[in-house]
Amino acid sequence: MSPSAKSVFIYGIYLALIGLMLLLVPNVLLSLFGIEPTHEVWIRFEGILLMATAVYYFIAAKYELILILKTTAFIRFTVIVFFSAFVLLDLVSPRIIIIAVIDFLGGTWTYLLLKKEGHFYRNKNKLP
Repeated sequence: MSPSAKSVFIYGIYLALIGLMLLLVPNVLLSLFGIEPTHEVWIRFEGILLMATAVYYFIAAKYELILILKTTAFIRFTVIVFFSAFVLLDLVSPRIIIIAVIDFLGGTWTYLLLKKEGHFYRNKNKLP
């Protein structure tokens, strides 16, 4: 497994763990980020979705699906924009930015490894 694939695999583990927490003990995680406890089922649904997304990350890493590895990096860059907007709109505690920073740094790590491995180039005639 290439270094960039390993970075995505590790991020998949992170997603799976967060998803498992949201499924089994959601209020523990919510309280860490200053979010009101809930007894509604939606948060557990989110946990399942995160665990399902983690499976995609594992498959992309295992089979070196470069297009997906690139995509994950860019998607993780956007989280900080949305979470910052939620904070600015006073919808959540500023502590939620911790997750956004983790996503941003993880995306940067994957991007830099992909770049080092030569997966970004100037010739637009080449396939991804």
